[in-house]
Amino acid sequence: MTLRGVRTDTAATGVVRIRIEELREYLTGVFADAGLTGAAGSRVADALVEAELTGNPTHGVLRVAGYVRGLRSGRYATGREPTVTRPSAGAVLVDGHGSLGYEPTWRAVSEAVDLARASGVGVAGVRRIGEFGRAAYYVREATRRGCVAVVCQNTQPMLAAPGGRLATHGNNPLAFSTPGADAPVFDAAFTPRSGGELGRRKVLGLPIPEEWGYVDPHGHPTTDPGEAFHGVHPAVGGAKGFGLAVLVDLLAGVLTGSASGRDAVPGEPGVGAFVLALDPDVLGAAARLPTAMAESARAVRTSGARWPGDRAAQARADHLEAGFVEIPAPIWTAARRAVAHTEGP
Repeated sequence: MTLRGVRTDTAATGVVRIRIEELREYLTGVFADAGLTGAAGSRVADALVEAELTGNPTHGVLRVAGYVRGLRSGRYATGREPTVTRPSAGAVLVDGHGSLGYEPTWRAVSEAVDLARASGVGVAGVRRIGEFGRAAYYVREATRRGCVAVVCQNTQPMLAAPGGRLATHGNNPLAFSTPGADAPVFDAAFTPRSGGELGRRKVLGLPIPEEWGYVDPHGHPTTDPGEAFHGVHPAVGGAKGFGLAVLVDLLAGVLTGSASGRDAVPGEPGVGAFVLALDPDVLGAAARLPTAMAESARAVRTSGARWPGDRAAQARADHLEAGFVEIPAPIWTAARRAVAHTEGP
């Protein structure tokens, strides 16, 4: 694979600077070469680029090496379109057939929005998928099409209930947003930081702060991101965060017929996702939505804080104006080695 528009300045900055559209084109080709052709490959590429644009590198180029290895090994299925069944008038179920979760979840969003526009509420479940990246990527598509949306996915067991020592549930990311200029865009997993942040710091050789509360596999406090990843992760907010992780496991795992709880196997595409799309006027109050969100956003910003989504929106605007993103050199090197089948030191 070749890539134009790359400038490496590792001696001075330790980063690789890449033009946005060049990166999107390159990643689309990478995934096509690994067997993920057509809409499925371009969807993953677009989602990774959007993560970089919005200042979320934990879900960007960092993921390329693992995806390429998984596609080549057959761990992630390729070559099958997601299939849709309609178990009720207001719901659909999308089967990903063991693929990465990006295209199946995108299809689920489209189906849920269509249902919401027809009858006020649309529900879509997704089953038998691998990870789907940032949940915000999907809610923003639903809100672009005029719906209030909630999207979540269950993951491999990472969390123990407060006071427990056994990981029983995933960190289970959840996002929501609304249409409109002042829409909140909330996206979070229920750990102090995402697993991707631990992976990013491991690649970059950076410790994690002790106050994040991670422990190693033996239960000892650690600042080593690799050890922390394999330990039992704390739930952000204690019992409150753990309860929300259980809710996501119920919606995305149990109710879709996907692997859930302790049955979700690390790295295997057997988990699920859940999409809820609402017509803003489903309860007759759509006219209040723009004003209510604007007033809330104004109050938060006036207080000196950030409204959910402000940081990502600013990062995206800055990157689009600049026309490029900057990838840490070790992350870019790991991705390129995976693509080239040369993953030695």
